[in-house]
Amino acid sequence: MTVTKRRKSPRKKAPVPFEQTKCGGCIALCCRYFALEVDRPDEPSDFEDLRWYMLHQNVEIFIEGRSWFVQMYNKCSALGDDNKCTIYETRPKICREYSDVSCDKDELEGNVPESSDITFRKVEELEAYRDKWVKRYEARMRRERREAAQRGAA
Repeated sequence: MTVTKRRKSPRKKAPVPFEQTKCGGCIALCCRYFALEVDRPDEPSDFEDLRWYMLHQNVEIFIEGRSWFVQMYNKCSALGDDNKCTIYETRPKICREYSDVSCDKDELEGNVPESSDITFRKVEELEAYRDKWVKRYEARMRRERREAAQRGAA
């Protein structure tokens, strides 16, 4: 006869009241904008689309690692006057996957280490970056043409 031991199920912690969570003490910063990844510029003309985005109100562009994003400040229509989600039970998947482990409130309060990422808040900032980028791009193109010519001559 085999005796099977019953495993004790781990005790579940009592849920923390919403008001005591990071979200409970926030004004729903994460529900006041959205960011979409866009193609990283590969040639000078690619900056024209980025410039067009920046010409709209409440838009920023930021670079995180090698990824580029357009961020639009526009409050979610499901955010109530009390800063709580009015469709919480049926909220979109992207909202369900959001974690408060690293959230906008932390950044606002300076609880996140400075990153080397870049944010463009004005068209002029993007244009200054573009101008430096184009110089590097043109130098690389000259080098590649020179190397190709040397290979062809050999």
